[in-house]
Amino acid sequence: MAVSIPGVQLQYILNHARSAYPEECCGFLIGRSSEPRQVDRVLPAENAARSSRNKQYRIDPAEFIRADEEARRSSLDLIGFYHSHPDAPVEPSQTDLENALLSYTYLVLSLQNGEPRDVAAWSLSRDKSAFELIELRIL
Repeated sequence: MAVSIPGVQLQYILNHARSAYPEECCGFLIGRSSEPRQVDRVLPAENAARSSRNKQYRIDPAEFIRADEEARRSSLDLIGFYHSHPDAPVEPSQTDLENALLSYTYLVLSLQNGEPRDVAAWSLSRDKSAFELIELRIL
């Protein structure tokens, strides 16, 4: 599996992560769910976590519904989510694993001292026991 994202959309995510630092930012990946998946645009979301916002994010269900409806209006799909890991590695955390949903792509951005360090794309394994690294193509 692979996912492609235009450089301008990735830059938007980087800027969102910088502005949210030292808290995690989060948002939606909207595009085409064909293989490879294609991100056409990103949509930011508010981090609705009530505590430890530097180590976790939460997306309000109403925002999830809004993003899905917006994607459908554009004849696109909600294909995944992005979020940042402030001063932490790019690998998904245990909290990320516990809250992940099958069939979505997860783009994770690592920041060190507020500056982007690494980015990777992941998908949840079929048995939901782990994340699998997938190819990230920047267009």
